Amino acid sequence: MLISNWKEAWKLWSVQCAMVIVLVNVLIAALPAVQDHMSVTVYAIVNAELAGLVTVFRVLSQLPITKSDSNG
Repeated sequence: MLISNWKEAWKLWSVQCAMVIVLVNVLIAALPAVQDHMSVTVYAIVNAELAGLVTVFRVLSQLPITKSDSNG
């Protein structure tokens, strides 16, 4: 199902979690200092857990978007 008001998509937990994944990947790619302290295994585990959260959040009721839709 598509979001009726795409400008409100950032309120969805799954979208917020996906943005965290983007931020983590950019930090790892852009900051060599972080690469020295995070092994490939830790990086893969963090990415896998965050991706799993996106899946869980997509299944859960997205309360923030529901509240804003009922008010307007």
